[in-house]
Amino acid sequence: MQTETAIMDRSNIQNKSKLARIRYCEMFMSVQGEGRFVGVPSVFFRTFGCNFECAGFGQPRGNQIPKEEMPYMTQDLTDIKHISELPVVDIGCDSSASWSARYKHLVEWNTVDVIANKLTAMAPGGDWISPSGQDTHLVITGGEPMMWQKQFIELFKQPAMKTIKNITFETNTTYSLKGEFNEFIRQLVEGRITNEKVHVTWSCSPKLTISGESWNDAIRPDVARMYYNIPNSHLYFKFVVADDKDFDEVGQAVREYEEAGIKCDVFCMAVGATVEGQAKTSQQVAGLCIKYGYKYSPRLHVDLFGNRWGT
Repeated sequence: MQTETAIMDRSNIQNKSKLARIRYCEMFMSVQGEGRFVGVPSVFFRTFGCNFECAGFGQPRGNQIPKEEMPYMTQDLTDIKHISELPVVDIGCDSSASWSARYKHLVEWNTVDVIANKLTAMAPGGDWISPSGQDTHLVITGGEPMMWQKQFIELFKQPAMKTIKNITFETNTTYSLKGEFNEFIRQLVEGRITNEKVHVTWSCSPKLTISGESWNDAIRPDVARMYYNIPNSHLYFKFVVADDKDFDEVGQAVREYEEAGIKCDVFCMAVGATVEGQAKTSQQVAGLCIKYGYKYSPRLHVDLFGNRWGT
């Protein structure tokens, strides 16, 4: 017989889930294409909203086109019903449809219980532990997912998430951990929320000046330190680069993070979210990684699936 406390706890979760909603662009099953877990089967959850625009990507350094001429501002949306119908752009942020207000009507807005059930259903066998016995990872990306910390607390409490073992947050590393979420994430990695301890990975992508964002806004060692201090978690940096100047900035950023006590893996990834864009710089970036001693990250999903959403 269920105890009154258990019934009340379940009722509280259900009541909160009615209030906790997350706006998101897409969710899909694929393989991780970047960073530490390249090739690992993963369910991706792309939240909506970001504090950066990264207009500099794909443009000559210091010579950007006006904002009103950017692809995300000029695309014809007349017949578009969902962001999956949009092309992947090669100027500016490659996921601008995950944050621009122009696309807000094209994304989803659901309660955390619905989201948890949908995400879990996408995993092999409909469970975070696959029929092979290995666990499927959950990758939370964006936009900037750390804007949704309060809602994530209720998401991870949902019954559908009970068997999850690996969560990666792909973040620009500018959002501090809020007090309530900071405590909750510690409970999550300790195994006090789900069936087992959850391993959290912080896939941190600080933006260099090639992005068009300012250094002081983008390079936040104080924020990275908060992530780094979460036990049973792993933090690595992943920088988008094109040339020697970018690698000089990588070195400067790494030194600032090290001064804050952060010593971790550093990946470098060629600018360009399309097959054509990658072809222009990937070999050069790989050579520079060898020269400077950093790890090279491919964009495996671009190589496998081409220029489209849901991969």
